[in-house]
Amino acid sequence: MKNLRLINMLLVSHREKKAKKIEFDPKVTIIQGENDTGKSSVIKDIQYVFGANPHKRHQKWIEADVAILMRFELDEVPYSIYRHRNSFTLFDNNDKQIGTYSSVTLELAPALAKLFDFKLKLTDREDKLIIPPPAYLMLPFYIDQDKGWTGTWCSFTNLAQFAYWKQKVSGYHFGIRPDKWYELDATRKIYEGDKDEPERQVAAIKSVRDKTYKDFSRVDFDIDIDNFREEIERLLKGCDDLKLLEGKYRKSMTELRTEKIRLEAQIEIVSKTHDELSDDYKFSSGNDDDSIGCPTCGAQYENSFSERFEIAKDTETCSDLLSSLREDLKNVEKEIAKTELLLGKNSESILQIKDILSQRQGDVKLKDLIEIEGKKSLIAHLDKEGEIYRNEIDSIDTLIEEIKEKMKLYDDPEHRKNILAGYSEILRKNTFKLDVHSLSDGVFKSINASIEESGSDLPRAVLAYFFTALSVIQENGNATYFPIVIDAPNQQEQDLVNLKKMLGFILDNRPEGRQLVLGLVDDAGVDFGGKVITFDRKYSVLSEESYKNVSDEMRHFQTENLAIQE
Repeated sequence: MKNLRLINMLLVSHREKKAKKIEFDPKVTIIQGENDTGKSSVIKDIQYVFGANPHKRHQKWIEADVAILMRFELDEVPYSIYRHRNSFTLFDNNDKQIGTYSSVTLELAPALAKLFDFKLKLTDREDKLIIPPPAYLMLPFYIDQDKGWTGTWCSFTNLAQFAYWKQKVSGYHFGIRPDKWYELDATRKIYEGDKDEPERQVAAIKSVRDKTYKDFSRVDFDIDIDNFREEIERLLKGCDDLKLLEGKYRKSMTELRTEKIRLEAQIEIVSKTHDELSDDYKFSSGNDDDSIGCPTCGAQYENSFSERFEIAKDTETCSDLLSSLREDLKNVEKEIAKTELLLGKNSESILQIKDILSQRQGDVKLKDLIEIEGKKSLIAHLDKEGEIYRNEIDSIDTLIEEIKEKMKLYDDPEHRKNILAGYSEILRKNTFKLDVHSLSDGVFKSINASIEESGSDLPRAVLAYFFTALSVIQENGNATYFPIVIDAPNQQEQDLVNLKKMLGFILDNRPEGRQLVLGLVDDAGVDFGGKVITFDRKYSVLSEESYKNVSDEMRHFQTENLAIQE
């Protein structure tokens, strides 16, 4: 498995114009200070910069809006990760950007999983198979001051987004099965998910098929429709012919009604003109003067015989035209009545065909037989569709069975038994060293059992389990081994003897080659070697003096992060 080692951490608050740089020792770094000097805030940020959320980040620290840059080595290859609020950027050994991420679960988790060889996948509450956030990768390596000493696997928040996660995560880290098994298991779960849609389709098809079968099974669906095929074809052809004829009649009706409207308008115009000419002739005939004045405009016109004769001729012409137009109108009205009659008869013929189609042949109507044939076709289509989806399900099941067979090759019962036996033996030794003697047998048999201790025994029992897990992971684990980070072991008012036991135990049981970061108020005289960083100012981890240099050192990483967000 890979090994991760912290190099240094830059902390910058542009809001307060303060900063700090922490250099980590390759082996042991002690961060020491009284309460309220900020050591826990710094220690929590070791996890926080990688996207894990420890419990109870101090409100003043949150308000300082600290940007974090962590430089680290992964199997001696340098990397860096920058975090400000919920934005992350990962850099390679040349400080070139690998990627910038705004979502821990959807973006950062897959990137870090690839980098750290984290092959575990879990099913979330919506039954989606996803790579779990970085907290699940870092869980075995961190004891949080505020929550980590109350039980096992509980140093981070929001872990309940997956059901039954503890058993799966502990099994993965303990190496109960190798990485390859978890890769295959993830693939198996993906195929299981692929079955959901075809299974829903099969269920829906079955529901429709059952309802259709029930509906038409009320009629004798074995009747031979060929007996009625000729009659049906004849009637349908008759319907088609009648429909065409109906279209012609309706077109003719439209044309005739248009012509009627035109003739009526012309009659009105000619009739009005005729009346006006008649009035003019009477007026001129009743006046003996050589000229007469227009009663409308006052102009003078000749009142000769020739003028009166022309008016009379126009009047006769209008009378003839009016008679002709009225005759045309009568003919059009006759055609309209005739066409309406034909259209009515045509409609009656259509109704007769409908009556024939609906008449009973024995106990069954023709429309019932047609409906039965339609339902037969529907059932045949549903059967065909269902077979397609069932074949798809069978293909997926075959792939799943093949994967299960491969998984058996990587699932060694003897290997699991040896790991559990080793875990139990190491845990018994560790609890003895830490003077914890009342744990239930279940804790020694299950790698994720709850520790039901109380008082000052509980933190020592948690520490015994924690280092047991580290030892087993060192020997059998998957993925990457993170630095061991322990914050404030002096919990539940340990007396000096037990405190020395706990600190000495941490020193003696640190797995070989693994980095340790330890937060202490008092080292109880235990010399850890390595590097001691002392925080001696209350509420002031960051300093104004360091702001310029540290912020300058961070500027490149901050600029790269901001550039991608724009």
